Amino acid sequence: MTEAARMPGSDRAEPAALKTVAVVASNRGDSLTAFLAAWSPAPWSEMVVVEDGPRKTFDLGRPGVPLHHVAWDDIAAEAAVGRPDPFSRRDSAIKLFGFWLAATRLGADIVIGLDDDCLPVGEPAGFVAAHLSALAPRPRWVPSHDDLPTRGLPYYDLGTMEGAVANMGLWQGIADHDAPQTLALRRLGLSGHDHRPGAGSRLMHPRQYWPWCAMNIAFRAEVLPLLYMPKMGEGSPYRRFDDIWSGIILQRCCRHLGLLLSAGDPHIRHNRASDPMANLEKEAPGIRANEDFWKVVDAVPLTEMETDPLACMEAVASHFAVAGRDRTLAGRNAVLAAYLAEEADRIRSWCGMFRGPGASGRSPA
Repeated sequence: MTEAARMPGSDRAEPAALKTVAVVASNRGDSLTAFLAAWSPAPWSEMVVVEDGPRKTFDLGRPGVPLHHVAWDDIAAEAAVGRPDPFSRRDSAIKLFGFWLAATRLGADIVIGLDDDCLPVGEPAGFVAAHLSALAPRPRWVPSHDDLPTRGLPYYDLGTMEGAVANMGLWQGIADHDAPQTLALRRLGLSGHDHRPGAGSRLMHPRQYWPWCAMNIAFRAEVLPLLYMPKMGEGSPYRRFDDIWSGIILQRCCRHLGLLLSAGDPHIRHNRASDPMANLEKEAPGIRANEDFWKVVDAVPLTEMETDPLACMEAVASHFAVAGRDRTLAGRNAVLAAYLAEEADRIRSWCGMFRGPGASGRSPA
């Protein structure tokens, strides 16, 4: 399979013609109202708000762009009869439904994911422009030392290559620490509220794993199947690892498909609303399971038969089913083994939303 064959979206539109849809999940009406005010004028084409509750309970006014406000009852209306529901409740992973809605029903070219406690740094319009820049084609030649034009760098033609299919922006203010790190910093008298990452966007090495945080992301709609977020929150033994585990799956499959991921710009101002001591209780089971989860994903046997994102996710589901029966894994962490077996069925439900009876919208593959 050639490199060109592995790359989706070879005939991509110019940035100005791209439809961008922002997705935010929240169960805090006041926080979301402040979010909309901070992001005015809205820099995206449309917006999806997924309210994490049985039904819509707050009024979002008129934010200046088309806004689609959904809740659990809307998710239930889309659920396939007889299949496990792949969408989380009482967890930020519920934004996955918004991703699906944006890409398959609203025709987004680029889907942007944000948390409701993330505010713009500078003008909102620059935020979307920076995400689009990270996803755009890049020079094939780069300096070997940051931005220093070292000897040997061509002067006239740096060449071009594909950009990333998904980009993770970073955070100013409060860094994305887990609860143990946050509490340790507090004990040392360090608030962690002055985080200032460097500017720029870098392509991440495809053979290394790195923490994927979904509080500030953008991705091309054609890779949506790979953005699946494992079930967290209500009915799940795990919390707050939805984006981390989603990122591990995304990175494993992109490595196989020859697709690139990036991190860096644009930055947001993170005003964390959660309590680190409560987060410690929520994160503890996932911290343990994370030591095994990434290895399970790394061992997914992707072959020449898996040529697109959807096929890769179906292979992940099959491997999770096998891992769920693994006695060695069950001996180490029986909860994780049982969870993976259930995730296999949920991922199959997720894939079914793109293929077969009941599927709608354009194919993401």
